[in-house]
Amino acid sequence: MKLSDALNIPLDCGGRGRCGKCKVYVSGDLSPLTQEELDRLTPEEIQAGCRLACQTEVLGEFVVHKAHKDEDMVVQLDFGTNAASAAPIEAASCEHIGVAIDIGTTTLAAYWYDLTTGQLINQRSAANLQRSFGADVISRMERAMAGDLPQLSAVLHAGLQALLPEKWDRLVLTGNTTMLYTLCGHDPEPLSHAPFIADHTYGYEKDGVILPPCFSAYVGADLATAALAAGLWKDGKLAVDQPTLLLDAGTNGEILLAANGRIYGCATACGPAFEGSQISCGLPSVPGAICHVASDFSFETIASQPAKGYCGSGILDVTAALLENEVLDETGFLEEWPEEAAALPPLTQKDIREIQLAKSAIAAGCDALLHTAGVSELDTLYLAGGFGSHLNPESARRIGLIPEARQTIAIGNGAGHGAALLLLNPSLLEDLLSMKENFELVELANDPYFSEAFMRHMYFPEVN
Repeated sequence: MKLSDALNIPLDCGGRGRCGKCKVYVSGDLSPLTQEELDRLTPEEIQAGCRLACQTEVLGEFVVHKAHKDEDMVVQLDFGTNAASAAPIEAASCEHIGVAIDIGTTTLAAYWYDLTTGQLINQRSAANLQRSFGADVISRMERAMAGDLPQLSAVLHAGLQALLPEKWDRLVLTGNTTMLYTLCGHDPEPLSHAPFIADHTYGYEKDGVILPPCFSAYVGADLATAALAAGLWKDGKLAVDQPTLLLDAGTNGEILLAANGRIYGCATACGPAFEGSQISCGLPSVPGAICHVASDFSFETIASQPAKGYCGSGILDVTAALLENEVLDETGFLEEWPEEAAALPPLTQKDIREIQLAKSAIAAGCDALLHTAGVSELDTLYLAGGFGSHLNPESARRIGLIPEARQTIAIGNGAGHGAALLLLNPSLLEDLLSMKENFELVELANDPYFSEAFMRHMYFPEVN
């Protein structure tokens, strides 16, 4: 067992020993240093007991030292289990409970409802323990195909079980296609290569569990339920009169366009830059993460804690501020960090390139859908997901991440909210299936317009 698996440490580089973000000071019964550790760690770090958790095999009892934790922590593993066990949350005092869970790549979000009254009675969230196998779906596919599918499935089931009441009557589980594959123990190999055709698309109810349909290998059930939350489809037909775009800009940017009486969709491999990964000073949304930066470089942090780095919305804002202050030019060239921003962690030139790649993938995906549908003006843009719901739309447009629209509306966890609608009204499964029948996938890998738009969007917009 890897040390990262034992401690549930997220692996931004997929466990390849490249990013260095899983450093931990540890001693005990461990495997020898690998070449990746010798290349990545300084002699001083090695002397102090620093290891890369993704490279270190656990052979027995070990101690995590207070250089990494608040205090020393002795860990003795039970090698007979594949996943940590967790006691179920105490059930709420109502007769019929239903639960809707959004299986996010990073986070599991559960919503408990009283099925008699339709009232939300509880909600819980937890980390997706699969993150110790890699930060994104590609890394997890690779681990699954390398023989770790049972472990991926086991840790996910354990995490879900910990979010459920002791008794429940109905359960809706939504998530991207890879998450549902690992949930069900299906081999994700068909999702990993061209022509990227999912041989399981779900969309059924069995024994009180509803799995919404996936539209394609990379446009999953999470976007289908988010479309319910946004009100794009109702009674077997399009429910909006004007062109409407739904964007979930997570690790795998998923986009839907409602126009011409149908739904167009695509997925962009934008990477986890806007989730804080692959950025030198990037963080998840934790206390101390810089979440907002003004044009004068004043800033706010989550829970008003001392600044430790940037979460996604902060990354967006600080990039926009650099552009506004002409420290960053339209090509992405970053001059030296401005004195006015001395209180902020400096982005590197490599960080800026990661941001450009991520925003270009999303912007070009939006353009490709609009081009395919022959749409020139967008009426409404819905932003879903944790990052999409907390970003500043002005900053997003300043860096060229999102298109112009008459109105921009954040809908929070659209996948989870739509799953709750399905939980309370299971007949909506028929709407989701009819939406799938009227869905047109835009394959970006074979779309010359997307390729051209991607190169164009690598530049930041110039100020008019």
